[in-house]
Amino acid sequence: MKLLSVLVLALAATAGLYVTSDGASDGASREIATASDGHYSLYRVGGAERCLVERAGDAAQGRFHLVLEPGCGEVDERLALVRFGRDEGDGLLSFLSEDGSSVVEFAIADGIAYESVRPEAPIFQLLSEF
Repeated sequence: MKLLSVLVLALAATAGLYVTSDGASDGASREIATASDGHYSLYRVGGAERCLVERAGDAAQGRFHLVLEPGCGEVDERLALVRFGRDEGDGLLSFLSEDGSSVVEFAIADGIAYESVRPEAPIFQLLSEF
């Protein structure tokens, strides 16, 4: 419950960044990317574990390298497969494996957060770190 309260407060405190965007999903996506400077916390909804994610640089084919801390497997074992990210340009952010297949897909949620849309369960939240 305490974690939920902290997440709600963090989202409320940063909601102003989303409100100032032009309302287009690509504008909101740009704000998310620049607000965090490439550092995120990933949570499994209903879980207490946190996984730190860092955007480490550009790669080929519109992808960028992602570095997930070693403890990400405690959040979900599939996260161990993640090597790259890709902004899909429509408000979706994909976490990709080495072969380019999607592991987790996120959509823009409130404020500067993403919420997973694939897989359907479990649900993950990706929050910007300041």
